[in-house]
Amino acid sequence: MSSGMTTLPPAVAASFAAIAYETLSQGTMKNSEIYTDLEARFTFNSSAVQGISGSILERIFRHHTPFGCIAKGKTGAFKDHYVLALRGTAKMRDCITDLHCGVATGPNNQSVHAGFNQTFNSLKSQLEQYFSQNPTAPVHVVGHSLGGALANLAANWLKQRFKVPVKLYTFGAPRVGLLSFASHTEHALQGVYRCVHAGDPVPMVPVWPFVHTTDEYILNSAPSISPGAHSMTNPTPGYLNTASKYKSYADVQKGFELRHQEAIRLDFEKRHQAHFSVRWAKKIGAALLDFLNKKGVLHSIQASVTGLLTIYDAIATYLANEIETTQTYAAEVKGIVGHMYVFCGLPAGKFIDFSYRGIRLIFKKMLTKLSQLAKFSIEMASHTAPLLV
Repeated sequence: MSSGMTTLPPAVAASFAAIAYETLSQGTMKNSEIYTDLEARFTFNSSAVQGISGSILERIFRHHTPFGCIAKGKTGAFKDHYVLALRGTAKMRDCITDLHCGVATGPNNQSVHAGFNQTFNSLKSQLEQYFSQNPTAPVHVVGHSLGGALANLAANWLKQRFKVPVKLYTFGAPRVGLLSFASHTEHALQGVYRCVHAGDPVPMVPVWPFVHTTDEYILNSAPSISPGAHSMTNPTPGYLNTASKYKSYADVQKGFELRHQEAIRLDFEKRHQAHFSVRWAKKIGAALLDFLNKKGVLHSIQASVTGLLTIYDAIATYLANEIETTQTYAAEVKGIVGHMYVFCGLPAGKFIDFSYRGIRLIFKKMLTKLSQLAKFSIEMASHTAPLLV
C-alpha cells in the first residue's frame, strides 16, 4: 500500500532503534552522538514511553520502566511526522523460550504471541494519551530485537486506533503473530521494513505457526547462525553499522519468508541433507506450515490450545495421527519430522519414533535449540548495550 508517506532511510531508522535503549538514562541519551545527530532533525518528547517489563514481580507491583521515546520531525520530508522508537528488554527474553506460549488477540484483532501482547498492553495507555492529542500526522514505528515485536503491535494499534499513515521498521525482530496477523500488517500499514542479518537467530523464533511479514531486508548476508549477529551497536556486524551502508531499502538485498514461495515437500529419504542452519530452519518451517495450511487445520489446532496443551502439543498430536491413519500424507509428515530430527544434530540413520510422544520430543529438541540460542543472543546484545535490562 502506498501513501506518498516518506520512508525513514535505513541509517535513521537504525539510529532511532539504538537510541531507544538509552531512554533509561536521559543524561546518557542526550550526551550520545546518535542523539545529537537525530536532534538536529527531530524534537524529542521530554517524557519516555513507560511500560511494564517481563518479570512476574514487576507485573505484580506494576513497576514501570522506560521503553522508548517519541520524536517529531522539525524540517524537510519528515516535518511534523512522529517517530515512536521502542526498545527490547532482556526480561522479555523468556517469552521466546517459553514452549507453553499462548496466543492472544492482538491490536488488529488477529492472533499474536501472548507474551509480547501482554507487555505491549502496558504501553497502550501512555500511547493513547500522547497520540490522542496529536492524532493526524504520519507515524514511523521502530524497534530492535524484542522492541521490534512491540513495534509490530504498536504500529498496528496506531493504525487501527487513529487511522493515520503508519510505517514499521524492525531490526532483528522475532516473529509476532500467526499468518492472519502478518497478512493484516502488510495490507494495513503504509510500509514494512523488516531488516535482518542472515545469521541472527532471533528472527528465527518463535517458530511455527508464528510467521513474519513476507519481505525481509538482509543487511548482512553471512549465513552461519551466530549470537553476535543480533547486536544493535557492535561494529561487526551490528545493525547500526550495516544499516548505515545503505541510502535506501531499494539498495538492500531482499529475502522472503519461505511460506510465500512454492510448496515445499521434504523427502524422508533425503533427511541426511538437513543441518543446523538458517536455511534449513526456514525450509522445515515452510514445509510444516504449507502442510498444515493445505490440510486446513491451523485454526482448529489453535482453538485446541489450553493452559495444559501447548500449540506444539497440538501440532505433534495432529502429525502423529496423520502418520497412523492416512497413507496419503504419512510420507509427507515423515519427511518433515525426519528433517527436524537431523536438524537437531541427531543421526540420520537412527530409528525415529513417529508416535505422538516421539514427535513431541523432536519438537521440543528443535524448539529448545533455537530458542536457547536466541535467548543467548539477546543476552549478548545486552552486554553491548549496558542499559538493556
